[in-house]
Amino acid sequence: MYENRSLRAGRTISLDVIEIDARQRTNRAVFWNPGGPGAADSSNVPAIASGQAAAELMKLHDTYDLVFVDNRGTGLSHEIRCDLYSTRHPEYYFAQIFPDEPLRACRAARSKDTDLSMYTTDISADDLDDVRAALHYPQIVLDGGSYGTMLFLDYARRHPAHVESVVLSGVAPPGFYFIPLADAQAARTAMNDLIADCARDSTCNLHFPDLAAHFAALVRRFDRGPISVRIRNALGHEQTVSLSKEVFADQLRHTLYASEAAAYVPYIVDQAYRANYAPLAELVETATRFFGRGLSTGLNLSVTCAEDLPFITEAQIVRASAGSFQGDTRVRAQQRACAIWNVRRASPSFAQPVRSRAPILMISGAEDPVTPPSYGRDALRYLPNGRQLVIPYTGHDSESACTDALVVAFVRTRNAKALDASKCIGSSRRPPFATSMKGFGG
Repeated sequence: MYENRSLRAGRTISLDVIEIDARQRTNRAVFWNPGGPGAADSSNVPAIASGQAAAELMKLHDTYDLVFVDNRGTGLSHEIRCDLYSTRHPEYYFAQIFPDEPLRACRAARSKDTDLSMYTTDISADDLDDVRAALHYPQIVLDGGSYGTMLFLDYARRHPAHVESVVLSGVAPPGFYFIPLADAQAARTAMNDLIADCARDSTCNLHFPDLAAHFAALVRRFDRGPISVRIRNALGHEQTVSLSKEVFADQLRHTLYASEAAAYVPYIVDQAYRANYAPLAELVETATRFFGRGLSTGLNLSVTCAEDLPFITEAQIVRASAGSFQGDTRVRAQQRACAIWNVRRASPSFAQPVRSRAPILMISGAEDPVTPPSYGRDALRYLPNGRQLVIPYTGHDSESACTDALVVAFVRTRNAKALDASKCIGSSRRPPFATSMKGFGG
């Protein structure tokens, strides 16, 4: 691909594509994307091929080819990786979500061989259509999670004739969802619901009867400034680092993504309230490793600094931050990072709602701390053949054997409105709350 598609000249980049042929060839395909922005398809393929992730795909493999494309800037497609979270310098990532010093160094290095403004969603959507055409599929099924839902809705807008159907999990629709504006209120709702569920659970309430008060007190403690915590660094030596509110709040929010990890939050909060910060430090380390190493941070910033930050107003920040434990710390961190990354803003047309008549199935977690169900509901007004399923007690990752079966049925029939989702909705439960750190991050 030309890096600058509009010029059709100059530097080119290669896209990494993996295709798993269907057992029965039908010239139909599912294109999958894990999200991010910045996650790579290729790193997920071994788990998918063995049935350990995105299990709906191998169930569709009888008649659908499976196609995995590393978006430009991710994985093996000219990855824009920044090493912001070196284990040799935990003092950086305990203090800032996007540490200034390594980010400036990365920007200077990567801009030598990359036009950082050429790695946005519209461009990636057009890349995908070139891949579709090269593989001779007249239409494709789009199956995306998180940012993958934004990419695939944008593809449906730009290339409507080539869409067979769309599956969206953790819906982040253009025109409604702007990173990271939604984070503060979504995390607040998820945390409040977790506290309420803990109070109703006999084991959790027995061990943490004052969870709401202790959490509020802990947030006030961070409001007064960073907290010193002792950790063991990569060299095996004990080190004291300052944990800021912006990192505490954001990595706590990340931990709420998955219900299994969220089950540890009452214990971690209670221990931190009692000034035992070791479990909280473990939470920060685990979330940083998972999200920092699993994403191309540079690509993430090329997307969000062009498509999200320019369209967020100060009045929106004030409203979105009000009453939340995160406050405006996440947005301010993004603004600081985008000032360093310095890419051109996207066209205002990208920030318009997507209108599509394609068959669309949305699956949202009721406790999603990043893409709450309200955004999918807003987008549905422009998607007449769409349907949203909201799964109780689940976060950003709502996949289960039950939802996998619904996705398979939808792709085969292209009729979301005829699905019987009562079993998935009625059988969903929170995992048992934890009373120690045993198994955390496993």
